[in-house]
Amino acid sequence: MIFIFGLASNSLYFRANNYQPDTIMKILCIFFTLLFGLTVQGQNKIAYTLRHSPSNHTIEIEITFPPISAEEVALVIPRSAPGTYSLTNYQAFVDHVLGYTESGKTLDGQLGIGSFFTFEGKEEMLAKVSYQVDLEKMETQLLDGGASSKSRTDYLGVLGYSVFGFVEGLETQPISLTLKTDATWPIFSTLAPTLHRPMGSATFEIEDFGILADAQFMLGNAARIYQVEGSPIPLFVAIYSETEVDLEEIGRRGLLALNGLKEYFGYIPMPHYTIYQEFIHPISDRHDYGFSMEHLNSMTFTGDLSRAVKNYDANANIGGIVHHMGHSWVPLRSYGTGYRPFAWQLAPLIETIWLNEGFTWYISYYHILQNPKILEFFNRNMDEAPNFIKEKSLKDLSLLGSSQYAADFRIGRNLFSRGALFAHDLDMQIQKETEGKKSFKDAILGLLHWTETHQRAFEYDEIEPIMSKATGVDLSDVWNQWQEPREK
Repeated sequence: MIFIFGLASNSLYFRANNYQPDTIMKILCIFFTLLFGLTVQGQNKIAYTLRHSPSNHTIEIEITFPPISAEEVALVIPRSAPGTYSLTNYQAFVDHVLGYTESGKTLDGQLGIGSFFTFEGKEEMLAKVSYQVDLEKMETQLLDGGASSKSRTDYLGVLGYSVFGFVEGLETQPISLTLKTDATWPIFSTLAPTLHRPMGSATFEIEDFGILADAQFMLGNAARIYQVEGSPIPLFVAIYSETEVDLEEIGRRGLLALNGLKEYFGYIPMPHYTIYQEFIHPISDRHDYGFSMEHLNSMTFTGDLSRAVKNYDANANIGGIVHHMGHSWVPLRSYGTGYRPFAWQLAPLIETIWLNEGFTWYISYYHILQNPKILEFFNRNMDEAPNFIKEKSLKDLSLLGSSQYAADFRIGRNLFSRGALFAHDLDMQIQKETEGKKSFKDAILGLLHWTETHQRAFEYDEIEPIMSKATGVDLSDVWNQWQEPREK
């Protein structure tokens, strides 16, 4: 508005310099047109559409965006996601990549030299791309059962980063996502969980691609949804199971975990939370099931039929839920460099996996579940590690685990074990120096508050000063001891 009024007042300048009225109007029209164009461009959302038919195991993704020179468009297919610490070739399941020009032409997508597609169209402006994803092929070829989306005759389970790509350069823009399936199929999403599921079609407004990639979607009449009563935030259980399963018992365990985390941290940062689980017949003997994955406001788990929760168990092990739900604090809302902003085309080198995993393991098992014997488990993992792991410093082991955390789980186990025992030593030092008035909790809250204030990743050499300041204890000696290799 200031800009508009400024132009209007400057019409006196135009007249004083003998500009004719029609010339003045032309100049003003040009300025207003440019201003309007910039305003509209700033408000443009990227439109995604996912189309699905129960009759096949392929989905179609369509992305519409403001026109871009065709030769500048790169359709990126993610190969990793925050917390996966691995590379997955999702591009292998993408086919029929097409670009659509303003002039009505259709351009074939060309496989790039990385995880992306390009388009050849000299002097053509591209405004839409589409592609298909073969979910049956994905589930068959990916041996990690939790890494793929799933397609059944009465169910579609979509893991965001396994199917959604983005046009490079537009990943920070807001998105309007529409899902279209059979009119009789209900649609559920962790983006906006509800018991009142829309049928056949649903639209979600999303902050950016990172939030879309982090989300999950359950479509179909075989998907079951339960909302847990008495939860401090809306807590949902979303289940697809090929055997009997007790949603209320899963919800009860989830509520115990959530309440324990709330009591420890003193607050809940998630607006809502979904426990998203699948219990399926194994695709083959080589397929691996049982790993969970954390997300901003949800956790996912794919297990074989033997892992289905069927009955109330007062002594049930809820450690996995506590741990992965706990990641909604760290690292999803307090993280080091490499974790965010995320480089979707590779497994970025992350120096702080020991913090992401180990600190959360320590909080979950030692404090919330009050299991001091877990320290023996951590020490055993370190003692039994091969020399190539023992000889690495904490930072170097984290860099190694950036793409091989679970591929060789000895790496993963030693990262979370070192991190957890590091947290314990910090805890003991803080309690000793403050005569029990402060603890490791103050250190981790210091990191969370720092991230909320600065809205960026912390650098490696900022971690110890942040924790020392938060606790009022000089933690540099403990920090330095744990940076060294376990064996030289």
